[in-house]
Amino acid sequence: MNRREFEQMAPQLRKRIVGMVMTMSADADRDLADDVAQDTLLKLWTLRERLDEYRSVDSLTMVIARHRAIDLLRSKSGETLGLETVDSHMASPSPEQAVIDSEESHGVMEIIARLPSVQQAVIRMKHIEGLEVAEIARITGSTPGSIRVALSRARQSIKEIFMQEQL
Repeated sequence: MNRREFEQMAPQLRKRIVGMVMTMSADADRDLADDVAQDTLLKLWTLRERLDEYRSVDSLTMVIARHRAIDLLRSKSGETLGLETVDSHMASPSPEQAVIDSEESHGVMEIIARLPSVQQAVIRMKHIEGLEVAEIARITGSTPGSIRVALSRARQSIKEIFMQEQL
């Protein structure tokens, strides 16, 4: 990838990174999101010679950004956060509610892990990485309609598994 291609792609990626970081945690402020975006784009710049080897630069970007955001949130709070607990720190209503939310989040993540790989992938891209249906379709080389169908089936499977476990 040359400099011009990178410069054209960077503003859109930066916007997506900042949006993702801002939704990750209540501790994430605009400065932290900008730091993550800058660090991620710098990392991508150092990888620019090899970016063409990756199937999706967007997915690579979001993974790098998520990992960097978690690292910065850990260092900022002084505690270790897992991927499942980042979302539970968003509102922190009460200790009891935090435990309940954490258990529910962990349970949903376990259910997602039991889904077929295609359903796992689309549900993670949509609801964890925050990608739009059109972006998921582009990344996977599929159509938006088939992504919507896969998301619907994944959600239905999650609901069915959850309901079975509640009985």
